[in-house]
Amino acid sequence: MKRIVFTFKEDGTISTDAEGFTGNTCIKETEKLLADLNPELKERKVKAEFHAETKVKSKLTVQG
Repeated sequence: MKRIVFTFKEDGTISTDAEGFTGNTCIKETEKLLADLNPELKERKVKAEFHAETKVKSKLTVQG
């Protein structure tokens, strides 16, 4: 299951924890959700899953 947890701290900072993602999809999805807040990025720590290969599933159907 994929989920992103946001923690809004009293000092005005926001921390996020993305779970169930591989590769850089966690960053892309988190940035989409934060876009309206336009926060200043101070630090980014990535988990081991960030360095895992993203498996792409595709299905091609051709009608002819």
